[in-house]
Amino acid sequence: MIFFLGETPDGWGVPGIHGMLAEDELDGYVQGAVYLIRGHGENLLVDTGNWTLPEFNNGMGEFLIKLLDKEKNRLKYIFLTHFHYDHTGNAALLKKRYGAQVLCHPADRPIIEDPLIVTRQENVTRFGLTPEQLLEDFNLAPGESLGLSDPSVIGKYWNFPVEVDSTVEQHDILGVGGLKLEVVHLPGHAPGQIGLWNPKTRTLYSADLLHYPTPLGPYPIGDAKAHSQSIQRCLDLAPDLLLEGHGLSAYSTASSRRRLLHMQTQQRGTRERILLILQRFRQPATITEILPEVLPIKTDLDYPVSAGIGESRAYAKACIQCHLVWLIEDGLVQRVKEDGKISFIAKW
Repeated sequence: MIFFLGETPDGWGVPGIHGMLAEDELDGYVQGAVYLIRGHGENLLVDTGNWTLPEFNNGMGEFLIKLLDKEKNRLKYIFLTHFHYDHTGNAALLKKRYGAQVLCHPADRPIIEDPLIVTRQENVTRFGLTPEQLLEDFNLAPGESLGLSDPSVIGKYWNFPVEVDSTVEQHDILGVGGLKLEVVHLPGHAPGQIGLWNPKTRTLYSADLLHYPTPLGPYPIGDAKAHSQSIQRCLDLAPDLLLEGHGLSAYSTASSRRRLLHMQTQQRGTRERILLILQRFRQPATITEILPEVLPIKTDLDYPVSAGIGESRAYAKACIQCHLVWLIEDGLVQRVKEDGKISFIAKW
């Protein structure tokens, strides 16, 4: 296993691995971070890292137990920033061992307690849509999925449920050994994504806010407008330290601001480029036709995934769809349905 430990003003952080396969151990860019915040006599853990099958021997659970067993404080809370497996994978294991209370946002609680919801219709109907409506914009072929929805894969790698003890929302305060930690709701990447703000050290735990391309799930699971508002919420806090859910973080006020502004620029650029492309096309275009014009240079997280029949750049397509929904809401783009195919056109 390849893990390393970094000290923070609040405790420590482990930028561990992201995936569940052996080669993921060496893929540093998609690190899945876990953080410990120490109070007087009590600790809080932000996320729990990924769980992997024993044959791969690279999960974070055993490493976290070694670290947590050395702590003198009791683990009061396990704070889950959102439902994705790389953040919740060891929650049940750690809850059972340390008796900590598991906290999350109410929007993500159902799927944290039952990860297989992602394979069932209720994952969509709970947002007021049918699965057909959710996927209609992508013009999928018979037998094709958007990606990452194979029940056998999710059941094998992602199905590690944990019972949530309590839900928290924007501005809720968590008392941890004399510290007053504020919950920051950061939807966009996931409906119930939450971060944590420690005003004493001016440290912001921003979860997966700074992924790109983002959102990675189609609307309403992913929400570009909400994501934009979440970025601004973090900018308004002006953190001295920005500790992210993946990759490297920022360790000064100036670098934290630059990091957030960079993400804000990427998002605004995505939205503006989609509109510009549709204006240039002067005719309806599908998401598949828009994609190479919006993301001509692939980013690290824009990779193809299995779609049932072949592969699909599912994350990038979902990102574009979420921004199209926002543009439609603002009256700048119109959705067109002709011969059963969905396309989009700029409104002049």
